[in-house]
Amino acid sequence: MKHLIFISSLFFFIPFICTAQIVNVSTSTQFQNAINAAMPGQIIVLADGVYIRSGGFYIAATINGTASQPITIQGNANTVISSNNLNTGYGFALRGNNYWILDGFTIYNSKKGIVIDSSHHNQIKNITVNKIGDEGIHLRSYSSYNTVKNCFIDSTGIVSTGTGEGIYIGSATSNWPTYTAGNPDTANYNNVTGNSFGNYVVSENIDIKEGTKGGTISYNTFNGAGLNGANYADSWIDVKGDQYTIECNTGANTIADGFQTHINYTGYGDYNRFSNNTLTVGSSGYGINVTTSSGTYGPAIHNVVCTNNSVSGGAIGLTNISTQACTGTCSVTAIQSTTLEKSYSLSPNPAGDYLELTIPFNVDTRDYIIVDGLGKTKKIGTIYSVNSIIDVKELPSGLYFLTISGTEKSTKFIKQ
Repeated sequence: MKHLIFISSLFFFIPFICTAQIVNVSTSTQFQNAINAAMPGQIIVLADGVYIRSGGFYIAATINGTASQPITIQGNANTVISSNNLNTGYGFALRGNNYWILDGFTIYNSKKGIVIDSSHHNQIKNITVNKIGDEGIHLRSYSSYNTVKNCFIDSTGIVSTGTGEGIYIGSATSNWPTYTAGNPDTANYNNVTGNSFGNYVVSENIDIKEGTKGGTISYNTFNGAGLNGANYADSWIDVKGDQYTIECNTGANTIADGFQTHINYTGYGDYNRFSNNTLTVGSSGYGINVTTSSGTYGPAIHNVVCTNNSVSGGAIGLTNISTQACTGTCSVTAIQSTTLEKSYSLSPNPAGDYLELTIPFNVDTRDYIIVDGLGKTKKIGTIYSVNSIIDVKELPSGLYFLTISGTEKSTKFIKQ
């Protein structure tokens, strides 16, 4: 009898563990329906193609994964998600959701790229965000303990040139009545690591708002080539929050400083630590410019700039405050994990008439193929060295994907 009970229990358990965890979708309607019905542990796999939904795709409140069984939305280089309107709609939105993973797809041609409201313990990784009316990725309305990792962000602020941040954490005091009933937007302990930014991010690469604290900004590659100075956007990072660790980042091209701190609310803009950053800054700015006092909101005198930061490019200096000796180095393993996933790189992106292809492995002769957003072949050719130039001037403006023979990765690029 005991054996029969065990066998019966086993058959009862098998359907549970074998319940389809992978949900394949290939249309916009299927995609939103799969999100609406998602259960912990499921992986929603997007087939190659363009997914358009007026107003964008979203997760309704209370649809959650768990720490051990997150819900994953998984795409690849040939998966494009869009509201198809630079003036309205988010490419993708979380609205009170926990333990989701967004992995590998592109957000394109939307008012905002990805917006996370009142959502915690989520991961945004390996995402490309491009051609966005306002900001690229926004964590707001108390959203905490989230990770943004290995993403590429470019062409933000196309419509609103003063609000085109790459990654935006929290919300400004002027927006607290809208998003947090007038209370500080405590979007805390978020981790932003291994991301890179293109030549057309018009506002800060990362804007850290007052009211937030405790996050980590690490191993990112900043680029201020697109900064336009609107709304004081003249640095890669603007830190107005508290207790952030900002380490092991690199940056080039900026209007004024590399990193800045500001005091926009009493008790914030303080206790941040800058270490092991490598900053190339022009003659008009510091590597790290720290605001120490505000007539309205008081002082901030506990920020730490470590001596192990380095600055070059003719900057005024590393910082405007006294530096401190700090321990700790950047992890080679962490650096490799953020670069190897990118495999090879294309620049500039968006492209004009030509693409420069850089490959971190030996090349004899390899073929390549370029397809458009619908998977139609547009160009085939051959490369002969680790640094090659590809002529794309005959391609119409739009989104494309390049694949090199012998590799598993396609790289997205925009043709202007």
